[in-house]
Amino acid sequence: MSTVETTPSQPVPDGRKTNAAATQAALRAVGRQLFGQLGYEATSLGAICAAAGVTTGALYHHFGDKKGLFAAVAEELDASLVALTGKASAAALAAGADPWQAFLVAVDVFLQAGMNPEGRRIGLTDAPAVLGAQAWLEIRERQGLGAMAQTVRTLQAHDRLPQGNVRLQARLILGLLYGAIEALAQQPADAPTALTDARSLVHAMLEGLRDSAGKASAPPD
Repeated sequence: MSTVETTPSQPVPDGRKTNAAATQAALRAVGRQLFGQLGYEATSLGAICAAAGVTTGALYHHFGDKKGLFAAVAEELDASLVALTGKASAAALAAGADPWQAFLVAVDVFLQAGMNPEGRRIGLTDAPAVLGAQAWLEIRERQGLGAMAQTVRTLQAHDRLPQGNVRLQARLILGLLYGAIEALAQQPADAPTALTDARSLVHAMLEGLRDSAGKASAPPD
């Protein structure tokens, strides 16, 4: 008796989910561009939908309203910043840097990325006003706190940060970094040394923490 060989059936992609994901991605991309260029108030729903090639009904369906889209854009922007610094740290470690050196590389990438005008307008100018300071803080912590806490644990294990409350240290370091970006945003656009100066100051503050960890672990005389 002959047999018929069969191959396992492949799952059929759900076209509705694929289309929904594509629509959401298009709206976020256009929203990021227009919010970054024009600001939240000057960006209309019509302009967003026309540029994304979707109806206003699609925007309302996926994000609720313009504020909902803006929140998604702001969170995606912050997530991309966290991912960028993570990649920089991993690359530094792979190249032979120690954990502290890799951390400082990630800090420098964070500060450099904070100079981006699009990110400044969305994250510094509009997000606190549109979403509220607390909601924006929660977004930033949701994206960055876990990654920073893991960095703190690693640095504590190498005696590069004081032992103690990991999440508190992570919050303090994040506050320092975001504060540095906010301070840079207040500098004149043509200030040639602003980024270098901010980098030096941030490094000095962080190295103060590192040095305090070394003193705490040193044996008494």
